[in-house]
Amino acid sequence: MADTQKADNPRSDSGDWSVGVRLWVESGGQPLLGPGRLELLEAIDRGHSISAAARAVGMSYRRAWLLIDGMNKAAGSELVSTRTGGKRGGGARLTERGHFAVTVFRGLLDHVRRVAESTLHWLTEPEAGTIHVACATSLEGVLRQLIVDFASLEPGVCVRAITGASDELSAHLLAGAPADLFLTADARQLDRLREAGILAPESEATVAHNSLAAIGPKQGPPVRAASDLGGPRIHRIAVADPGCPLGAYTRAYLEPLGLWETVRQRAVVLDNPAVVTAAVRAGMADVGLVYLSDAAASDCRVLFRAHPADIRYAAALTRRGAEKPAAKALLGFLTSRTARQRFQRCGFLVKAD
Repeated sequence: MADTQKADNPRSDSGDWSVGVRLWVESGGQPLLGPGRLELLEAIDRGHSISAAARAVGMSYRRAWLLIDGMNKAAGSELVSTRTGGKRGGGARLTERGHFAVTVFRGLLDHVRRVAESTLHWLTEPEAGTIHVACATSLEGVLRQLIVDFASLEPGVCVRAITGASDELSAHLLAGAPADLFLTADARQLDRLREAGILAPESEATVAHNSLAAIGPKQGPPVRAASDLGGPRIHRIAVADPGCPLGAYTRAYLEPLGLWETVRQRAVVLDNPAVVTAAVRAGMADVGLVYLSDAAASDCRVLFRAHPADIRYAAALTRRGAEKPAAKALLGFLTSRTARQRFQRCGFLVKAD
């Protein structure tokens, strides 16, 4: 009988649900990266030896060598370089491209797992008294800290954050996913939800602002202004896809300066801010254009700060959230002086009342 009830109502008795994700990368139908290959590459990076890496991950030297050879061929260029001499073929190191592949795939794995786990909460029965916040990925770090701050003021309220791309989150809400509060830097998604009647009228509030910044590797060519992006020593510039908010803001900043085409010709176009930062950190780009808040949190050099049109982060209650006093209290907290100070410490901008 219990099994029948679960089938009839998939949102009931689901507190023990978990999500499993298998993720791999192929190139031309050939396997390139997966969790096991990632573990092997990370072990090579630590020990600079194929034999030591093979022992660390529990596989034979021959198996490790075949995997490395396959990855190098599938990638079209070496992820691992080897040198002859020494026991069992000498040493091995990750190439620049190998470091980039490891950084991006590790970040992709972590991101997909977080998104999968948070999205699972929308399939389970919402706990009584829990406030669900649908939050753009660029706000994930600061929101987690803000939730802790809010808990010290409202210890009886449980807040659960569900993070992802703003357009994906709004699509979930339009499909009926339960959320009480929506946070985004993409005004288009606010319009989309407002027009569909998802948001509570007159509940929208600005919580923070942001800007853009150019970042570079610790050792790299001097770049002090946007005009330097066209210099002869700048070969690759990491930018976000113009289809995402960061990419749209980047293009809107560069076009009036007459630099968009110059940057586009040198661009390494990537999916999101985290991968842009990873490309710079791994040496795959001479410059990256990211949010100022992400630049402050990275271990890269901040080359210069850009001044595009205002990047505004807004929070709005859903109609569901407007019926909950705790959700209203959380929205009020996000515009408080305490929250503004937290945003500032995390690299965001705030404006005086």
